[in-house]
Amino acid sequence: MANYNVTISASGFSPNFMLWQGSGGTSSGGALALLAGDTVSFKKIGTYSGSFVISGFNTGLWTSGSNLTLTTSYQTKTVKTGGTAFFEDSITATAGSKTQTRWFELGGVSPDTTITDVDTITRPNGSTNHSITIAAGSSNTIYEARTGSASGTVVGTRTDNGAITVSSIPSAGTSATYYITGRVTTANGGDNSPVLADTYIVLHEAAAGSGTGDGGTGTYGLRVYDASGNTTLDLSDRVVTFRERVTGSLSSSQTTKNVTLSGAGTAVINLDPITVIFVSNIPQRQKILYFTVSGTTLTITRTAVNATGSAAAAQSYDLLVVYDPVA
Repeated sequence: MANYNVTISASGFSPNFMLWQGSGGTSSGGALALLAGDTVSFKKIGTYSGSFVISGFNTGLWTSGSNLTLTTSYQTKTVKTGGTAFFEDSITATAGSKTQTRWFELGGVSPDTTITDVDTITRPNGSTNHSITIAAGSSNTIYEARTGSASGTVVGTRTDNGAITVSSIPSAGTSATYYITGRVTTANGGDNSPVLADTYIVLHEAAAGSGTGDGGTGTYGLRVYDASGNTTLDLSDRVVTFRERVTGSLSSSQTTKNVTLSGAGTAVINLDPITVIFVSNIPQRQKILYFTVSGTTLTITRTAVNATGSAAAAQSYDLLVVYDPVA
């Protein structure tokens, strides 16, 4: 058992100042951890003639919740046995108009959550469970696999390192995220609360050749899912296809030309675009082509048949027409 000392110093009429000297955390996150049976002793010093009072003792941490009116001799508070690990209490010293607050907590054993990452698991169609392995864990920590969240339903458990058979699997053709938590029982000095250690994904393969519904709005029957089981690609919903490749040329007298396609297109990719627009600071307008496509009609245009000061010239093209069903 350990003993900690606190001295409250106040001087002056109001008093003019007050100090907390000794043990105690200055914030909730920095609470001093105490163990069952530890004691904290309090006394006052200074010229302030009024009362010095310590209040806020919570029986979740201390054996007594009564206030202390300080004297120049130490008075002691004792940490209770059987309390909840990590229970926190703030106590306040008051002298006249001045106050000081410090934080204490019941120390405990935290779960070891620094386990080796569990990789994504793929299970064949028809599986009813899956297995994971806990590595680099601790013997005082109970590891649990959960669904939904870190506070979700427990579907597999073990203490220390080793394999866990998890009695859960997502529906065929989908995936799901599982959560591994660790906790230390009160008997082992913990507070029995689960703490997230890791997450992993399980993919459950679809039945071979079975398809999944009607493929959305069409009949392809092929879908791509993300890690959460959401459909990210449905071939019948929107797939851009290459309609056809179109090659040819505009004659030296043509500024526009229509080409009939074998099927409807919605966009054009120029496979041989102009790379030198200016020659001796003269724009090569005869080589700059523009394209529009409407249904099965592809229109190729240019603004001139020649560059300034040059003769009219033919211009070849090499195009890829694509079709987007949603365009």
